[in-house]
Amino acid sequence: MIDQFLTLSGPSEGYYMDRGSKFLSFAFPVESENEAIAIVHKIRKENSKARHFCTAWRIFPDASLERSADDGEPSGSAGKQILGQLVKNDLTNIMIVVVRYFGGTKLGIPGLIEAYKTSSANAIRNGNIVVRKVLSKVHFRMKHEAYPKFMNYCKQAGIPILEESFGEKADFILCFSKSGIAKEILQALQEYSMMDFPGIEDYLGHLEMTMEFLPDSIIV
Repeated sequence: MIDQFLTLSGPSEGYYMDRGSKFLSFAFPVESENEAIAIVHKIRKENSKARHFCTAWRIFPDASLERSADDGEPSGSAGKQILGQLVKNDLTNIMIVVVRYFGGTKLGIPGLIEAYKTSSANAIRNGNIVVRKVLSKVHFRMKHEAYPKFMNYCKQAGIPILEESFGEKADFILCFSKSGIAKEILQALQEYSMMDFPGIEDYLGHLEMTMEFLPDSIIV
């Protein structure tokens, strides 16, 4: 279960040149394959005179989706090298496009491997690597009169408050780490109530609260 991952905070660029061929690399944080494909189309339009647009991306916090493409370069000389740099730096939710302007001289397989590897590495090096957290969402409901005090506790404890709404009771969504969610909730309820019960349900009953685990997560 993935609680956090490394990615880039924003777009970055790199550059490499060998025997007249220019390799322009563009790295972007992305959250879906459709977003990555749209970026490739955009870069193709902006660099219409270039010969090759080689790509690689890793998507989802666990990097379960990996793609690479040589776009006309010899098999394994381009996309695989770009992807290798993403793997080497343990990055995900990230893509790199390397645009090649042909300089008139063939570089051979070793030359292409070096060019695509180095240009990708330069784009990563020029970017800002950050840690993103994957949090699970939990829906709580409690009486209005108890809500302000509990919210103050959550803010002081650094528990992310995602949503709030008020109807018959106060409804709100809190965020906890995916792997430690039960332990973190138990600790929060224990600290807030200053009581010592054996389990979460005991605290919820004492505090007159209800709780529901939501299926989706959020990246912060």
